[in-house]
Amino acid sequence: MADAKTTTVVAPYDRVSDVNVVISVLHPRPVVGLGNLLILNAVTAKAPTPAQSDGKDGKSTDANAQTTPATTLPDQLSVQDRMNGILLRKTDKATGAIYREYKNIDAVAVDYGEDTAVYKKAQTYFAQSNHSDRVAVLDYDPSKAYDALKAFWYFNWTFAVRTSNDVDDNLVALSNIFEANKNHILVVQSNDVTQFDKIYGQNYTVGLKHDTAENMDSALVGAVATLTVGSVTWKFKQLKGVTPEVLTSNELSAIHRAHAFAYVEVSGVGETSEGWTMSGEYIDVIHGIIWVNTNMENKLEQFLQENGKVSYDQVGITRINGVATQVMEQAYAQGIILTDETTGKGDYTVTTSQRSEQSQQDLSDRHYGGLSFTYHVSGAIHTITVHGEVQSDTILN
Repeated sequence: MADAKTTTVVAPYDRVSDVNVVISVLHPRPVVGLGNLLILNAVTAKAPTPAQSDGKDGKSTDANAQTTPATTLPDQLSVQDRMNGILLRKTDKATGAIYREYKNIDAVAVDYGEDTAVYKKAQTYFAQSNHSDRVAVLDYDPSKAYDALKAFWYFNWTFAVRTSNDVDDNLVALSNIFEANKNHILVVQSNDVTQFDKIYGQNYTVGLKHDTAENMDSALVGAVATLTVGSVTWKFKQLKGVTPEVLTSNELSAIHRAHAFAYVEVSGVGETSEGWTMSGEYIDVIHGIIWVNTNMENKLEQFLQENGKVSYDQVGITRINGVATQVMEQAYAQGIILTDETTGKGDYTVTTSQRSEQSQQDLSDRHYGGLSFTYHVSGAIHTITVHGEVQSDTILN
């Protein structure tokens, strides 16, 4: 007996009519950008399911350590997974690390109980006005952090926070990974600003001084990171679910000297007291650099893919220059690049050298290395000094 075949393609019925209306439904595209969040969840023990864990039942001495399923989870999502709001699941077989993307806080609750640090970080993130359409979580063995992050480094995230707020050797190692790669930003939080000495000077790590009972780190990312890169500074921002700290001017100065920042009340409004990384460079500058780097790579790659052949002559080189210029123009339009006071245009240059200037080896390898660019960062005003003069009718002796 022949196997029954299921027909999956069915033609619509015909109708006697002179008019045929065809409607296309346009769905919102998923957010694939440079503002998505990854929650780094260091795992040191096994449990039946994350949702059954209280976050403190592992064998580790770390009270913030989370747990992960004892059984290996399939990468392919089931219908139930998708209905629950799980967008992606992938296991790195080499390290055992599990990467997941969740649609909302209800989806996170499928795998992590409400009393876990993962859930609380995600809950604060989704409470912000500018959160993405997803949050990612990486369960990993801290002893394999380098390889676990390597496996998922180029997945859909740019900012990372940790479930543990300990400023220890594990954090230093993580911060060094971000510093070496220069295309993701780690946001860390501690209530002890002196602890930040261990990561002082890092360009790609942000330090926040705040009571760890509240998740200022995930709140900050949710409030700012998905906004158009170049359009905002990270100072002055209001964070939902975060209480402004009452700090003396000396305390705030000490925090700023460490290149960290806090959440304070100014003129009756809560705001982030600064917007820089542990090096003192501003987050919007670093975010802008990441944007230019990422978009330059993507646009040039797309250019090569969509053209049958890019000739190795002045015509092809000029076209490459044009792609790079378009990226810089977009960066200028977004506020990443400064306006030149003389020309009124973006203060940047794009340079390409001629074919005759390339090495014989590059010509043989079909490699072009003659494209370069420079740009002047568009900064932001963080403080204002006003000079006033008052005319008085009082004669003083």
